[in-house]
Amino acid sequence: MPTRHWLTLLIAAAVCAACTAGPTAGVPQAGPKSDAVTSSTAVSPEPGDPSLATRIRDWKLRAGDHFSASADALEQVSQASAAEDEAGLWSGCQRLHDANAIGLQDDLPTPDPRLTGELQKMIDDMNTATHACLRFVLGRKQGEADTYQEYLARAIEHLQRAKAILTALEK
Repeated sequence: MPTRHWLTLLIAAAVCAACTAGPTAGVPQAGPKSDAVTSSTAVSPEPGDPSLATRIRDWKLRAGDHFSASADALEQVSQASAAEDEAGLWSGCQRLHDANAIGLQDDLPTPDPRLTGELQKMIDDMNTATHACLRFVLGRKQGEADTYQEYLARAIEHLQRAKAILTALEK
């Protein structure tokens, strides 16, 4: 496989490896999706609300394993890219997909609609990125590596906004 293609995936994985630890900062709810989460009129609970703090803490405990699994899978993608290991890259992309599009998706909604919104956008972008990664392994097309890199970067932006919301809610 041409080194240029692998390098694109490796750079994307390396850039965001630290960011994928999730909004729970290493500590990383099952439930039905709520229309209020995506509504522009949804009202977030006030920071400092003791019941909100408890619900956020409970949510972080439930979601933590999925954030850890996502970080581990991203590390596998990075290592497989560096080694030009197709089987490892396929497996890492699949694990990254499952940790986000299945695992974290099941942890939504969060106790806060703004946090849920950013995490949903992150999951959606991560889903697109991981599908591009899997297509890259199959076809070795630079366009798929570029799509992976673009959507991974977008996912990280949403994750960073989610972390900022979570930090504000925990004050």
